[in-house]
Amino acid sequence: MRRGMLACAAVAVLLLAGCGSDDGGAAVIAPSPTGPVPGAACPGMASGAAAKPVHFGDDGATNLAGLIGGKGTTGVVLAHQAQADLCQWILGFNELIGKGYRVLAFDFHGHGSSESAEVGFDEDVVAAAATLRSDGATSIVLVGASMGGTFSIAATPKITPPVAGVISVSAPLAYGGVSAQESAPKLTVPALFLAQQDDGLFGDAAKQFKTAATASPDAQLLVTPGATHGVPLVIEGGDTKLREAFFAFLAKYAPV
Repeated sequence: MRRGMLACAAVAVLLLAGCGSDDGGAAVIAPSPTGPVPGAACPGMASGAAAKPVHFGDDGATNLAGLIGGKGTTGVVLAHQAQADLCQWILGFNELIGKGYRVLAFDFHGHGSSESAEVGFDEDVVAAAATLRSDGATSIVLVGASMGGTFSIAATPKITPPVAGVISVSAPLAYGGVSAQESAPKLTVPALFLAQQDDGLFGDAAKQFKTAATASPDAQLLVTPGATHGVPLVIEGGDTKLREAFFAFLAKYAPV
């Protein structure tokens, strides 16, 4: 049995019951085992939206920890950047839930409440999408900031059925042994690449992604002046133009 597999058992304190899996068996939603609770450092995350902790992973493992909040069949997966965890997305998580989305924010393996693993970080995103599907989302957009954007781009061609789109915010071309640059030409879904021009090499990387995404039916690019990086660009108080592009993309390809 795969390392980290845990039996499905009720944990009353987490108000979570039962296990589910996507049609391909790639992920299992399980109650949180004894140990760190995902999102414990940010108790205000969807405090009024009954967000529930889940554990899931690649090929049925349960090493990854996340929070699912919201209702409906349109979902968003939020992937955090380096030296962070799912709490980084607290404002975006709550805002998207308020707009009617079912949202999963999770910790990459070896981060936050997630245990380490030997798979690629992009496989974490694949498992997250399967988990959100098994929770009721039929249409999903991947959203990743910085390294989370790299892993989301790389994960997109691997997900079946395809996601509705992918949004990358300040993503590097490669990170943690995963190359989004190699995956960009394989994108066959709409994609949005966001960054600020003076944020190191990330503005240029966004332009390279746009150029490489030749198979995408709608590859969009927006690079604005400034040097802000990642999540702060698209949450409340962020870059107005980038936020407008962000929500316009969601409204077009993942309407609630």
